[in-house]
Amino acid sequence: MRIKGSTTGSTTSPGSGTIPTLKKGLSAFFSRELQTQSAEIDNYEQEVTDLHKEIEAAGDKLAEDPTLPNFKQFRDLLSRLAKRISSEAYRLEKFGGTPQNPRYYEIITVINSEADRLYELVVRQQRDNLAITAKVIGIKGLVVDLIT
Repeated sequence: MRIKGSTTGSTTSPGSGTIPTLKKGLSAFFSRELQTQSAEIDNYEQEVTDLHKEIEAAGDKLAEDPTLPNFKQFRDLLSRLAKRISSEAYRLEKFGGTPQNPRYYEIITVINSEADRLYELVVRQQRDNLAITAKVIGIKGLVVDLIT
């Protein structure tokens, strides 16, 4: 078998244009993917910011007028924010769990610390409204207990 100086096989000459065309295609694909991810990140940040503003408004409204509709709106917004941030900010991994020993361990890893900090900030700012919410839930539970 002769390797050196072999002319058989497919080779590309520097002037054939195959390699630059391939690089351009990969570059365009990478650019599109980067733009898509950038747009998704911007949409996520905008959605979280909008939810934060809505929670502040609903919290103020709940503090001024603690009625059931205001409570439900505040609770729904808070749960939407928690779901949105937890889907982007944390990763849950399970370890263990064999048939002989079904015990397993869960590790929660923070993958977006900015979203985690924002969630902590919202909870800290809305502490009084969360206390009102807890009392409304307690009263609602007592009403159900009295009825049954």
